[in-house]
Amino acid sequence: MKYSLFLTARAIKDLGKLPKSTALRIINKIESITDEPYRTVERCEGYPYYHQRIGVYRAILEIDDSGLLISIVKIGPRKKVYHR
Repeated sequence: MKYSLFLTARAIKDLGKLPKSTALRIINKIESITDEPYRTVERCEGYPYYHQRIGVYRAILEIDDSGLLISIVKIGPRKKVYHR
């Protein structure tokens, strides 16, 4: 079954700060995991979230299996995205 994507307000703001070509690459990569999200994502240690690698960027995701929903919580460079 295919999961639906949901971008939080924070994720939309993060994408708006990036160059358009980078933002499109990130969106395409995240859309590609909607069939099997657990195949390419990794669990964030100590948090109920997952992360997806996209070059030097990371997307922090929350996966709801009961609702078949992937929520993109935050997007940013690897060095900064894990800070609260």
